[in-house]
Amino acid sequence: MWTDLLKGDQHALKQIYLEYHTGLFQYGMRILLNEEATRDCIHNLFVKIWANHKNLKHTDNIKYYLMSALRNEIINYRTRESRYKHDQIDLETFMLDFSVESVYIRKEEINEQTEKLVGAMNQLTPRQKEIIYLRYFEELNYDQIADMMDITVKGAYKLSARALDALKEIMKIDKVLLIGMLLSAKQNYWH
Repeated sequence: MWTDLLKGDQHALKQIYLEYHTGLFQYGMRILLNEEATRDCIHNLFVKIWANHKNLKHTDNIKYYLMSALRNEIINYRTRESRYKHDQIDLETFMLDFSVESVYIRKEEINEQTEKLVGAMNQLTPRQKEIIYLRYFEELNYDQIADMMDITVKGAYKLSARALDALKEIMKIDKVLLIGMLLSAKQNYWH
């Protein structure tokens, strides 16, 4: 699809939008907490992609490209709105939320574990929440996360490790069990 887009195929742009807009919206809402602003940023992103399609480079990971570009669009939006200074944008409102009601009917044990995970996640810093989301829910690699969060790859590893250690400490569970819970939450409850 990306190659077709680079050649000027509007159908490819539409297909990319249809495939990725829901995930982009969820990610944008976790940062902006504003539907209209999130939709505007996604719209602006796709307008820019189309306007510059001849100059875009090939990517082997469209999802990463779009998420990274949306994050930059959100930073630009916040800068334009003069609510934040560019060098202070830390995505301080990144929200990580689970839909507790509709999905935990199956097992009470899962409900308790998930509530404990949500409570623990709410105690993390915004950047720790974001890296957990990008790594375990969007399944981005550390190079991609580092690029998106404007940190080094080593910094991404450290931030992830600190976030997992904080969760492990809060929940008083083994790291392997914690990672299993995160992956299970993504698979069963996130969308």
